[in-house]
Amino acid sequence: MRAYLAVVAVDRGRPVPRRVIEAAERAVHEAVPVPADVLTADRWTSEDGAVTLLAWANEPEHALLPRPLRREGGRVLGYCGYLADPDAGERALLAADRVGPVTETLGGCFSVFRAGPDGVEAATSIARVCPVYHAETGGARVIGTRALLVHLVARAIGTGAADPGVDLDVPALQPMVRHGFFTNDDTPFRGVRTLPAATVLTARPGEPTETREVPTPVAEPAPGGPRRARARVADLAEALVASAAPLARHGEPVTLALSGGRDSRLMAAVLKAAGVPMTAATHGFADDPDVVLATRIARRLGIEHRVSLPATDDARDEVVVEHPFLRAYDIIRRCEGMTSAYERVNGWTPYSLTPRTSGSGGETLRGGFLYDQGDRSPAGIARRVRTIFLSAERFCTPGANDRARAALRPWAERAERDGADVLDRLYLYYRSGRWIVGSHTATLTNGPYYHPFFDNRVVREALALPPGWRASEEVVFRLIETLAPELADIPPEGKRWRFEENRPCGLRDLLAWRRRAALVPRGRTSGFNWRKSYDDAFLKLLRDEVAAAPRELFDIVDEVRAKEHFAAVSGTWVLQTWHIYTLAVLLSGAWREPRPTLPKVRIPIPS
Repeated sequence: MRAYLAVVAVDRGRPVPRRVIEAAERAVHEAVPVPADVLTADRWTSEDGAVTLLAWANEPEHALLPRPLRREGGRVLGYCGYLADPDAGERALLAADRVGPVTETLGGCFSVFRAGPDGVEAATSIARVCPVYHAETGGARVIGTRALLVHLVARAIGTGAADPGVDLDVPALQPMVRHGFFTNDDTPFRGVRTLPAATVLTARPGEPTETREVPTPVAEPAPGGPRRARARVADLAEALVASAAPLARHGEPVTLALSGGRDSRLMAAVLKAAGVPMTAATHGFADDPDVVLATRIARRLGIEHRVSLPATDDARDEVVVEHPFLRAYDIIRRCEGMTSAYERVNGWTPYSLTPRTSGSGGETLRGGFLYDQGDRSPAGIARRVRTIFLSAERFCTPGANDRARAALRPWAERAERDGADVLDRLYLYYRSGRWIVGSHTATLTNGPYYHPFFDNRVVREALALPPGWRASEEVVFRLIETLAPELADIPPEGKRWRFEENRPCGLRDLLAWRRRAALVPRGRTSGFNWRKSYDDAFLKLLRDEVAAAPRELFDIVDEVRAKEHFAAVSGTWVLQTWHIYTLAVLLSGAWREPRPTLPKVRIPIPS
């Protein structure tokens, strides 16, 4: 993991004070979730001291990993994530007059920081898997990769205090009540915003801060006929193969979780076409359709395939889980209060160079929110857009709902013109672009992780294809047909490809469904999710934390509704239980204190 912080003086020729650098050197150990002794630091400062770029990393020195800062021609460059072609990409970024035109063409998942005597440019890729946060206060602009780090340094500048504490922007937390992540560009920290996707921020001493959007593709109409369809996906197929190049450079097999689904088989096709060695792993019984189809795919590709059987012991009476406070504590520290404790992200382990990947991001290739939108009439899309911003309205105060309506308004107006594009972009910008950030950042602390489906070039090529066509699944099918034609005749699990749905149903389709239904486990533990099916004792742990929360919690959470909801196990709106609990811990400030020792918790399995 690499972390960056740029500080640019508002006044030209006025150096950034030494105390600001010292504040950053203290704050980084709280804001970057790795042990302090594994972090190495680097720093570049302009001759007049008005521009400073600091970098930290817990990565070892290795040919496959970029240096935290690369200096060349009076400029310095750093980036989070990875570039598909690191050497060429770094040279282009350092040499260009502006970084925006370069980031438009780069492959990889990244955020870029370039500094020079004239100031700093920070840029996000179109998928925004690697974020950029920024704030302006007390005569300086602060830009970085960790929101808490930006906030603590900005607070130190603004207050002059060595440890100014955290100032949470409580009204901005309202999306957390609804989704457990942010569906806008706010953060939990007052004065700190996240830079939008495909945007460049420029901060120069003596000039106003400027943000400029990098142009995004405009989709052309869907093609007619298989031949034209194959031609239309050719550029996307080429970008996907190029996106796997960083994995190929490791020269060791990648383990791919393989099922009968669309995304994992497409990822297998991409890795195969890119020459990336891989093994496949599937979880299930030998005659489960997922296992059957994954076995067929693995055999066609000539790769090793391992099948792990599910646990079949239904005699267990309980599960033993971590205390919910520790779960919330850890996720707040790692994800900076922007991910609910309902989710789980990995903890820190010593850095390993073993490459990892997954099918995350495949939804963009299938039209984002449009993929599961049944009613695509203008009214149906308008309802869906409203839900994205105003979900769980009953749990929020009028003020919180008013704030959400203000965020909804421009998207609702845009949806009146092109609702399909809006559902596509909302998924990319605020589902993928905000939800995955926490887990991705936590993963990067332990080793290199690659996201071919979030690759900057891949997403741009995908957006050039109309979302309705992508939602039909024909794009995914044509990609498989192009990259691994030997897989094209293996049907997806459960039902046919959507673009073929008007084809008459055959005996094979009916048998597949019956076989699947017969294999559904029916034991006590099958499908049991303790996060949703806990008992009164566990709910009491959650309720007591919410009851002890600062009163500011009820500036955004409806107090009456919350007390009713936490009074007894209901089995409904369970996600809001976890979201509100996470906010209670966040607002308490206890996550800034040493991690306590708390006992494990036992949750009975319903009989």
